[in-house]
Amino acid sequence: MSYPLLDFMLASLLMGLGIGADVAGATFARANQLRTLRLAFIWIVGVSLTHTLFPMLGYLMTYFSIQLLPELTPVVGVIAFSCIFWYLKGEFSGFSQVSNQAESRQLLVTFGLILAVSWDALWSGPAKSAQVIGWPELLVWLSFVLVGVFVSMLAILSLKCGLKFQSRHSTNGPLVWLGNWMQFSIVGYFGLLALLQYTLGINLAWWQVMLMSSGLVGIALLRCIPVSQQSSAST
Repeated sequence: MSYPLLDFMLASLLMGLGIGADVAGATFARANQLRTLRLAFIWIVGVSLTHTLFPMLGYLMTYFSIQLLPELTPVVGVIAFSCIFWYLKGEFSGFSQVSNQAESRQLLVTFGLILAVSWDALWSGPAKSAQVIGWPELLVWLSFVLVGVFVSMLAILSLKCGLKFQSRHSTNGPLVWLGNWMQFSIVGYFGLLALLQYTLGINLAWWQVMLMSSGLVGIALLRCIPVSQQSSAST
């Protein structure tokens, strides 16, 4: 009746790493926008809860053979893309000035990104239903909690690394533009990925979606550079 604890830990951590890698990347990329305690708390708690509850929900839906979720997926893709698009539009339009609505835009993109990076965790539940065959029931439910804790640790570590990296290079002009390009490209990547996969049913390689996002963000930033230079020159 006993189950090897090491196998349980390794299986849970491997699942946490698999569904939490995108959380680490998104957290590192937008660390500069998570400097306030409120935004950082919402982000970390949000991704931790979704990466705990979504796999559990997916597992339960598989267990009880419920087929509602495929009908909801396209809507989630539109919501995630819309939130991220609205955030990037606001960032580009007010790139050279400080906006009083900066925090509200960050809350919007935080919501969109939580959906974008967490929805795929829902589909780890059905896969887990095959993984946990023979597990004691207590360990099955405990493994979901362990995965959520691991994702939370990934997010906190990525946030600290991102803040350190951006603080060291914040005074260098070219690196600021490069950092913005990388950050917005990664944020845009998750928006495009949600729209393509969840709503349109188009499955592209991750690097293809990243190229699309990087190109679109690069064009938008190039259009912003002359505006910011003109405004700084006039002052």
